[in-house]
Amino acid sequence: MSTVQGLDISSCQSGVDFKKVRSAGYSFVILRLNEWDRNKKDVVMDSEFDEYYKAAKAAGLGVGAYWFTYANTVDYVKYEADTAVKWLKGRQLDYPVWFDLEREEQFSQGMSFCDQAVKTFCDTLEKAGWFTGVYCSTYWYTKCVSAAVRERYACWIAEWSSKCSYTGSYGMWQNGTARVSGISGDVDHDYCYTDYPSIIKSAGLNGYQTPSGSEKLLDSGSCYKLGETTVGALAVKELLRLACDCGLTSVKVNDSKTYDADAVKAVKALQKAWGCQQTGRAGANFVRKLYAEIKKKL
Repeated sequence: MSTVQGLDISSCQSGVDFKKVRSAGYSFVILRLNEWDRNKKDVVMDSEFDEYYKAAKAAGLGVGAYWFTYANTVDYVKYEADTAVKWLKGRQLDYPVWFDLEREEQFSQGMSFCDQAVKTFCDTLEKAGWFTGVYCSTYWYTKCVSAAVRERYACWIAEWSSKCSYTGSYGMWQNGTARVSGISGDVDHDYCYTDYPSIIKSAGLNGYQTPSGSEKLLDSGSCYKLGETTVGALAVKELLRLACDCGLTSVKVNDSKTYDADAVKAVKALQKAWGCQQTGRAGANFVRKLYAEIKKKL
C-alpha cells in the first residue's frame, strides 16, 4: 500500500465539509467517538460522531474511530470498552478503533497500569469483532507501555515532527496539524502506511462480512513478520521446528531470534494447508492453532 493521508476529527471541528476534504486529496478520517460530560461525570458520544460518520462515508472517505480514555482504573477502562462496542454496533469502519492514551493521570500510575489499560480495552474490542490499536505519543508509549504490549497491537504513533523517531512498528503517524479545505482552523494530520481497509474487509471485521468464497484471514491484529528480532519471534520459530519434526510441514527453520525468510515460508505453507490466506505473518490465532495441531501429533 502506498502512503495515504488522513485527518483525525472531533466536534472541535464544527461544520466539516467532507466532500471538500476528499477533493483535497485525503483518503480517510479518524473520528472521535467519545467526550466527557462534566455534569454527568461520565463519557458520552461525541456530539458530532453520528453526523460526521454518515457524511464521511457519503463522501467516499475511509472512516475509523478513536476513543479518548478518561479512565484512572482498569475497571473503568472495561466500562469504556463495553460502551464503545455498544455505540459502534451497526456501523462499518474501514480503519481501526484506536485507544487514545494520553493523560498524565494515567501515565503517572506507571507501566503496569498502562499495560493493563491497553490490553483491557483492545482485547474487549477484538472479542467483539473490531480491529483495534493504540494511539500514543512516542515519548509516553516507550516510557509507560511495555515492549510486549506494544508489539501485540497496531500502533498509531503521535510525534509532531518532520521525522518520526519511534523505532517500533506503526501503521499510522500523526505528524502535526494542517489547514484543509472544508475545515475551519487547524486539524490533526496523519499518514497511514498499512492497508487497513483491505485487512479489515477481508477478515470480516468492523461490521463487514467476510467476502463469499474468500480464504479466511487467520490473524488481523499484530503479527510477527519478516525481519523481526524478538524472543517472541524465536518462540514462533521453535513451534515451527516442532511442526517440522511432527510432519506438519517440510520447511525447516533455524533457531535464531530473527523472523526470517524460512519462517515466512513455513508459516505460508501451514496457512495454505489450513485453507487460510498465505500472509506469512504469525499472530495469536496462528500460534494457538499451530500449538493445537502439534498437540494432536504428540
